[in-house]
This record gives sequence, C-alpha cells and structure tokens, in this order.
Amino acid sequence: MKKDFKVGEFYEKIYYVTEDMGRQFASVSGDYNPIHLNEEVAQKTRFGKKVVHGMLLGSYISGIIGNEFPGNGSVYLKQELDFRKPIFYDSKVKIKIEVLEVDLKKQRLLLGTQCFDCEDNMLIDGKALILYEG
Repeated sequence: MKKDFKVGEFYEKIYYVTEDMGRQFASVSGDYNPIHLNEEVAQKTRFGKKVVHGMLLGSYISGIIGNEFPGNGSVYLKQELDFRKPIFYDSKVKIKIEVLEVDLKKQRLLLGTQCFDCEDNMLIDGKALILYEG
C-alpha cells in the first residue's frame, strides 16, 4: 500500500452498470425492491424506469478503497453516502475517491467518495474514514 498520501490526491474509475449486475447485487444483498428489477412497477414510479441500487454503486466505492486506492490494508471506520440522483441501467458511472485529510499519527484518511454520470452530474456524494497502514 502507498504510504505518503497527500490532500487533494485522487483516483477515478469508470464502470458500465448493467441490469445483470443489478440482479446479481439483489441476489447477494437480498434487496429485491421491484423499482430495481421490475419494469412494469418501475414505470409507475417518479423515475419511469428501473433504477440501479444505490448501494451497488456504494459497493464499487468499497472495492476501490479496499483494492486500488488507498488499497490493500484499508479498513473502513465510517462511510456516509448522500444519494442525489438516480442512475439507470446500461449507463457509465465514474467513481472518484479523493484524499480530504491525512492523520499520520492515527494512520487515518478521510476520503471524499463520489459518483458521477457520463455528463459529470453528481449521483452520490459521501465521505469515508479509513485506517491505513502508513
């Protein structure tokens, strides 16, 4: 794991979110809310079609933190997520993780955790506090 994190440093990754991913996430999480999986039900909602599970996108954030940035050895202490806009299946999303604060003594990082659509509209805004091996 990288040891010299600096405020403002960031990492971005793009995902293409499919309905199959939504079905797999529902199977793992147990969240079978029809707004995510049933077109007929979803058409009657304010969104007019199926929306991606917000926590599916949250799991992408977790995957990046645990494996890529900061990476191996990261341990979650806290995660806040503010879901601002829906994302629909067959869409590209960009996850951005940014270092907001570095506490060398406690070996903690405060990270900005955001998700954007292909037009750079913010879908999720959040913060994560993690332990890291510095």
